Amino acid sequence: MSDYLDVAVVRIQSWLSRVPDLRGRRGASAMIRRATEPVAIDSLLTGWQDHAERCTEAGHVDGVVPLLLHAEDEETQRRVERLVVGHLREWLPGASLRSTLRRGEDWLAAHDGAPACWERDWPAAVSEWPLGKECDWCQTWPANGHRWTGAQENPKREELCPDCLLRYDHGKPRGDQKEPAPGTERELLERWEQQYNTAARVPHKFPDLVEEFGERGDHTHLATVYADGDAISRFGKELHKQRSRGRGGEFDMAKAIDEATWTALLKGIEAVKDSDTETLPLVAHLVGGDDVLVSLPAHRAWLFALRMQRKFHESLRESLKTAGLGTITAPTQSVGMVFHHHSSPLATASDLAEELLKETKRDHRSSRASLAWQDITHDGPHPVGRGGITPETLERCWGDLTKLSRLGGSALANLAKLARSNDQQRLHQQAERLGREELVAKFDSETIPLADAVGMVRWWKEWS
Repeated sequence: MSDYLDVAVVRIQSWLSRVPDLRGRRGASAMIRRATEPVAIDSLLTGWQDHAERCTEAGHVDGVVPLLLHAEDEETQRRVERLVVGHLREWLPGASLRSTLRRGEDWLAAHDGAPACWERDWPAAVSEWPLGKECDWCQTWPANGHRWTGAQENPKREELCPDCLLRYDHGKPRGDQKEPAPGTERELLERWEQQYNTAARVPHKFPDLVEEFGERGDHTHLATVYADGDAISRFGKELHKQRSRGRGGEFDMAKAIDEATWTALLKGIEAVKDSDTETLPLVAHLVGGDDVLVSLPAHRAWLFALRMQRKFHESLRESLKTAGLGTITAPTQSVGMVFHHHSSPLATASDLAEELLKETKRDHRSSRASLAWQDITHDGPHPVGRGGITPETLERCWGDLTKLSRLGGSALANLAKLARSNDQQRLHQQAERLGREELVAKFDSETIPLADAVGMVRWWKEWS
């Protein structure tokens, strides 16, 4: 039996999105990448090799430091823990951390869903009463320094806290390069070029994103999408069972999941990218393991999410088949998706997307892919209890949703109002007046409720 210690950033999406400035989020992504990249952890453990080593079997996920412990005594294990926590706290002063010890025959067995030996939280410091000026970015900690932002001809002085100062410094390109600093967006661009043999770029700020890619006259709304794999621990248990029978010993679960996540993300972007521009219509905040947190123009979100979900499952299924493990059911991917004005705080959208994701996973028991959504502008910032839908249902209703989207705004608003009132007679009369009786009748509790369908097509685009 071996001991495995994971030290990870928790609530990572909330920490990434707590600043309004895109450069601050890019800087946070670069900070996480540099703090947890293998070379940094190997260097940190120099001289500690008798006590711990980086667990290569776990693969690499931004924000997670996986260790294989050689020391068995609790005091030495805690010294290793404090070493890593101190390293992460230096790089990520505003993030909350959690260390977890698990035990097993190998890494896969240790992470098979059994309770951890122990777990310890290392929350970020909280400023109960700032004695100085509040940070202009996060508005969480007192500012203790400043940076000049904005255009060179009209610079703006911003007072920043220690965490946001680091975000600023790590969010700028290195040297004279124009591409993003190392982090999620840099890897996205590199993978895009490798996959499609063409260079691409990402928007520099949200207004660029919505102004350049707005459709139907709307240049103001985004969708924040949070995706996560379903039943990954159950998948690990099944792999461990197959290994005990002498099968699948060469299958790298962590690598397969990471590759499936990136492949699915690229497929989703490909589905909604305009062919006549080199700019990717998406800002990637976090991609690691089976987690994805991105923002994109609202009208492109439905097709993006559907293609991403489908490709994630397909990619893992092919990996298992290649490894001779085709009898194992490949994990699916579920999504929480929030539509919001581009000026709305990303932290609000990402927190709501996470809550929606948890709800739809719970409703479907993580047994199949599902998608839960909400429109902050019309539904408010708190979950409204709308059930998630499966990719199969979305695909089956796609043509009807497209037809519904062609109705005018007032017609859709009237249909939604009548659907919510449950006045079937007036609803039928309105549908008859519009000449859409058959179309309206297709939306019900067995497919997609009409009121939900109207909300969905508010952010819809026809794709050829």
